[in-house]
Amino acid sequence: MNILVTGGAGYLGSVLLPKLLRRNHKIRVLDIGYFGLGHIKFLLPQLDFIREDIRRIYKDSRFRKDIVQDCDCIIHLAAISNDPSCELSPKLTQEVNIKATEALAEIAKRKNIKFLFSSSCSVYGKVDGLAKESSPLNPLTLYAVSKVKCEELLNSLSNDNWRPVILRNGTLFGYSSRMRFDLVANIFSLYSTLYNEIKVFGKGEEWRPFLHVSDCAKAFIYFAEKKELKYNCYNIAYKNMQIKELADIFKELKPSINIIHTKDINIDKRDYRVSIERMNEEGFLPQIDIKTGAEEMMEAIISGLIPDPESIYYRNAKWLKELTHLGKKDYKEILDLMENIKRIHSI
Repeated sequence: MNILVTGGAGYLGSVLLPKLLRRNHKIRVLDIGYFGLGHIKFLLPQLDFIREDIRRIYKDSRFRKDIVQDCDCIIHLAAISNDPSCELSPKLTQEVNIKATEALAEIAKRKNIKFLFSSSCSVYGKVDGLAKESSPLNPLTLYAVSKVKCEELLNSLSNDNWRPVILRNGTLFGYSSRMRFDLVANIFSLYSTLYNEIKVFGKGEEWRPFLHVSDCAKAFIYFAEKKELKYNCYNIAYKNMQIKELADIFKELKPSINIIHTKDINIDKRDYRVSIERMNEEGFLPQIDIKTGAEEMMEAIISGLIPDPESIYYRNAKWLKELTHLGKKDYKEILDLMENIKRIHSI
């Protein structure tokens, strides 16, 4: 297939691209490159890579038509990701996460292009029991609200001839060439390795559905390639687990680690478990458990595979805030600044 991947240079996209290429798909990537392209430089000759602001999709009709030219499928990953990043600039979140998604979906429908949307299990917010895809949504953050609004837009466009596929991803973890250390299992990997301790807010009884980033990438490929799907929305996760259980895994991997339970000042009230019955019924089964993913990240830090792991470069909100002052600079200025910073660090 000819596949357009938006956000292809991100944490998930960087894992997805080589898997798509291995399966002989022809790939076009749209990504502004806020976090550089060095981590996928060996893939670039095999890609039609367009380094551009995704907001141009709704601002420029010619660009919008060109970007989907000859596409059979769109895998839409691009977004202002995670809660802190979205809170920094609600306006930017509205433009990138919602307006660009709407414009891209509308032209995909007109061109009859298969459309996969990267949503999040965080749309459930706080629920009792297992959240099914049909369960009421309770978004507690701006990021989750943006995902709900996009889902609503996609559902309003859906008909018998064009039905987008929504994948509600669990809390991602695991190694990526575009690493992130602002996800809970990844944060635990970093601090258990560098400082031999991890911090758990309160009792750590809140639930999360965890999913390895590689399994998430495989899910997008699976649902993109599958001809017939029973549903249009799927929870994608490996296992539901409480944060305190996650901490225990790190204790098992490194018995000397100190688990510190801090006063519960965390304003994050999300607490949700999800049903994966639909995903299993469709035939997709994630393979990588949390222990394996944790070992992978800890060893990557120890071996130097992740350079300067404490850098704000690996934390989306801090990096974006440092580079952009969110909205005060043109994106080309941002890219120039970022590339200069990267060159200085390489000297």
